[in-house]
Amino acid sequence: MTLTPFSAPGLLLATGPGILLLALLATSLVLIWDWRWALPGAMLVSLGLSSIQATLHGPAPLVTLSQWLAVIVASVLLGLAGRFHPAAARLHTNSNWLTRLIALLFVLGAWWVIDPGVSLPLFTQVETDLILWTGLCGLLLISLSAAPLHTGIGLLLLITPLQAIAAILLPGAGLTVVAGIAQILVGLGCAYLTLTQQIPQRTQRLVAPLPTVTTQAPSPTAQSPSRVRRGLLRLRRQTPAGSMLASADDSGQEAHTPVEKNA
Repeated sequence: MTLTPFSAPGLLLATGPGILLLALLATSLVLIWDWRWALPGAMLVSLGLSSIQATLHGPAPLVTLSQWLAVIVASVLLGLAGRFHPAAARLHTNSNWLTRLIALLFVLGAWWVIDPGVSLPLFTQVETDLILWTGLCGLLLISLSAAPLHTGIGLLLLITPLQAIAAILLPGAGLTVVAGIAQILVGLGCAYLTLTQQIPQRTQRLVAPLPTVTTQAPSPTAQSPSRVRRGLLRLRRQTPAGSMLASADDSGQEAHTPVEKNA
């Protein structure tokens, strides 16, 4: 086995702790829902799996180079889209961490109960399990995401098993190059959707004004007739003309009183 720059990291990752580390990193992409963590994590998982294959199987360096180039270009495109338009990456609120944890536990429980025991030719069982788990994590990212950026990260992780299988089982068919082109196109498309996504404006809440209570002074016309009469009598008594009229009225009433009684 010849040591190349691509297979050097695989010497550390092609062990039990290294494979477990990649599996845990792929799991954390679903739990920690942040594109700043998910995008580098997906890139490291894809490059780590390619390094493990370069160490254990020794494909042509050009094949491994095409894998690395496709993953890096797609990751850079998605990263630039998230950097230039960060509001679109956080636009849609995805499911909470409890829902994602339940989904992961369901997948693990189904895997443990069913135990498919899928083994690919020329691959070890541990390597096969890592490839399948990477694809399942990418599928969970796609199904639980609502933003184009997270969907692109999930598709980037989902195409990684296809690249891994094609590089070893079909080395001369050119399927690895086709998968790499698909990764770049997926990254370009999701980056374009992220940049062109419109941010809805916040609508202001209309609050009805509170009713105001105004107190009005009672108008003079609202007084009772008895109070009006008493006021007029007081006014007559206070003024001289009023007192003369009042006395005249009293004398008139007294003069007519006997006549009325005689009548």
